[in-house]
Amino acid sequence: MDVEITNESVVYTSDFPQHLCKMCGKCCKAITTPYTHEELVQLAAEGQEEAKVFVEIFERYPSVEDAKKAVPDHVANILKFLKKGNPDFDESKVTFYHCPYITDDNLCAIHPTRPDCCRRAPRNGWSLFPPDCGFKGWQFIHKERVKASVRKLKEYLLELELLPDNYYLKTRNMTAYEMKQFIKSKIKPWEKYGANVW
Repeated sequence: MDVEITNESVVYTSDFPQHLCKMCGKCCKAITTPYTHEELVQLAAEGQEEAKVFVEIFERYPSVEDAKKAVPDHVANILKFLKKGNPDFDESKVTFYHCPYITDDNLCAIHPTRPDCCRRAPRNGWSLFPPDCGFKGWQFIHKERVKASVRKLKEYLLELELLPDNYYLKTRNMTAYEMKQFIKSKIKPWEKYGANVW
């Protein structure tokens, strides 16, 4: 496994698996977010950098039907995921976008200056990939690595429960209570992916 060691941490180059991309262009041609278009515009106006870049770069499809025409299997995959366990799901509320800089041969016309959200894609193992995507194996490995990290945090949390809240952890320069809160904050973002049962 390739690793890059920096002063701050060890970075596995497999965490940046762009070399696995099959260059189908589907993820650039059908993108959605958890926010409505209006919410994205508002977040951008408030200075949220990722929303700002998204609104500036990506173009909105006029309707879900238009997105389906452009990338039928990927859009169907996304909608299936969004409908799962949500009987009130209304697909007309979903906004799909596409990148205007993808070329006819599925290359990025602004690759050297592409935004950070594209440089870091796929962001994590819970990204929704098109069917037959080259990232599927990486996705499984990434998910398992995150689950293992969260399980270790939960084990440490159980150990901390044995200590009084005001117990001072010299090596961490905080109380047991502060450490428990810190660990819970690290686990929290993964709860939407099922961390409560890992």
